[in-house]
Amino acid sequence: MYREICGEFGYDEEADAKSADLLSSILASRVVPTLSDLESMCPTSVTICGDGPSLRAALAEHPPEGYVVAADGATTALMEVGLAPDAIVTDMDGAIEDQLRASAGGSLVFAHAHGDNTRAVREVVPRFKGPVVGTCQGPPTSGLVNLGGFTDGDRAACIFSGLGARRIVLMGFDFDRPSPKPMRSPDVKARKLRWAKRILSTLSEQGVTIEGL
Repeated sequence: MYREICGEFGYDEEADAKSADLLSSILASRVVPTLSDLESMCPTSVTICGDGPSLRAALAEHPPEGYVVAADGATTALMEVGLAPDAIVTDMDGAIEDQLRASAGGSLVFAHAHGDNTRAVREVVPRFKGPVVGTCQGPPTSGLVNLGGFTDGDRAACIFSGLGARRIVLMGFDFDRPSPKPMRSPDVKARKLRWAKRILSTLSEQGVTIEGL
């Protein structure tokens, strides 16, 4: 799927690799949880919050219980209602200060490197105070992992299903109504969400229970 996605959106695999190398070099001086560490802490069921328009209403109606994962900007909505996520999956284009605050409070951060976020990798990753795991979308370089996924939300599902979760509850995933972002094309976002839905459907076909798809 990765090469299909690169072809559709014009992504540069070499640029992805360079960003991954940068992230690897930044994390080289830190103690990074190993895959076995992550597998041992992974619950069988997780709730993943996406940064869709429906998230705040969903949080007000049914606050999530158990292990909660925020996809990038969903961190802000969770923090607003006093819920610090157990983990954050981010390519660092959301509200960074909220993610930094959650990290300082102990949230596990999966920081993602791709060709378009090299600056964020360089400037933001060193500021995370809590545990950080580096992820990439090409062949993983030293110290990084690639458990699949494309957008932050479906990548979170790939990560946690890859670590052992068999039930994933989705909140705030609005596949047909994406949240607007400054300087971002709504058409491109809609196409990305179609890919996210396809990837999540693939996980479901592989035996992972996906609720809210």
